[in-house]
Amino acid sequence: MKFRRCYELLIVSVIVAFLTYLWVSRFGFSLPSAEVTVPFEADAWLLVFLGIVATLSALVPLFLEFKFSSSAVLISWVLYFPVLFNVLVPMFIPFFSVIGIFYTPWFPFTDLDYTGRLIHGTIRLPDETLQRAIGLLGYILIAVGLIIYSISLYQLLTHVGKARTLMTRGFYGFSRHPQYFGIILWTLGFAITGKRLINYLMWLTLSYSYVLLAEHEESKLEKTYGHEYTAYKSRVPFLIPTPKINLKPFSKLAANRKARILFYTLLYVLLTLAFYFLLNPYVVMTR
Repeated sequence: MKFRRCYELLIVSVIVAFLTYLWVSRFGFSLPSAEVTVPFEADAWLLVFLGIVATLSALVPLFLEFKFSSSAVLISWVLYFPVLFNVLVPMFIPFFSVIGIFYTPWFPFTDLDYTGRLIHGTIRLPDETLQRAIGLLGYILIAVGLIIYSISLYQLLTHVGKARTLMTRGFYGFSRHPQYFGIILWTLGFAITGKRLINYLMWLTLSYSYVLLAEHEESKLEKTYGHEYTAYKSRVPFLIPTPKINLKPFSKLAANRKARILFYTLLYVLLTLAFYFLLNPYVVMTR
C-alpha cells in the first residue's frame, strides 16, 4: 500500500512538474492577462463546469488502486482535458488569456507546423443542416454518457457496500464496464461540440487507455472470481452493449489477451489516421 501511494504521488508530481515547465518556458513566471480579446460562448460555461465535475469523478477511481494502466489513463486525461474548454471558444484558442492555462498540455503541439492546424483549425462542414445535426448529437452523447456513468457508478458502490460478490446486475448486465462506456460516450460528445480535429485524436487516445485499463482489471477479476467471471464474460459484452456474436474462426484469437491488446492498438492507430484524413479537408483556419 505504501509503495502504491508513493508511485501514485510520483506520477502526479512528474505530470504537474512537466506542465509547469511547459508554461514557464513559454511565458515565464507571470500569469497571463485576464483580458480576453475573443468572444466566449456564455452558455457553454455550465457545460464546461459539468465536464470538469465529471472528469474529477472519473479520476477518483484511478487513485483508489493506482497501477501502470491507471497511469496511462491519467496521462490521457491530462491530454484530453483542454477539449472541455473548446466549447467556450468557437474561433481560436486564446493562449495569452487566463483560460490559456488549461491548454498547457497542448503547448508542444502548437510548436509544430503540421499539428498547429489540429488545434487552431475549426471543423466546418459544407452542409449546415448536417453541422447542426452533429452538434445536437454531441449534446445527446454528453447527456447519455453522463447518465450511464452516474447510474452504473451508483450501482457498483451500493453493491460493494452490501456484498463482496461479483456485480452482474443493472447496467453490468449489459456491459462488463458500463462506467468506461459512459465515459467514452460523454467525452466523445465534448469532442464533437468543440469542433476541432485534435479533440477527436485526444478522445481516441483516452478511449484506448480505458480499453487497456479494462483489460488489466479483467485479468484481476478472473483471478478473484475464477469460473464465475468466465461465465459472466461469456454472456455479457466487454464494453459496448451489443448482442453476443460467436465467430468461431476468431474465438481462439479473442481468447488471447495479448492478441486482443495488439488488435486494440492497431485499431487505435487506424482510427486515428482515419479521423485525421477524413476530417482534415474540412478544417478551416480562423487566425
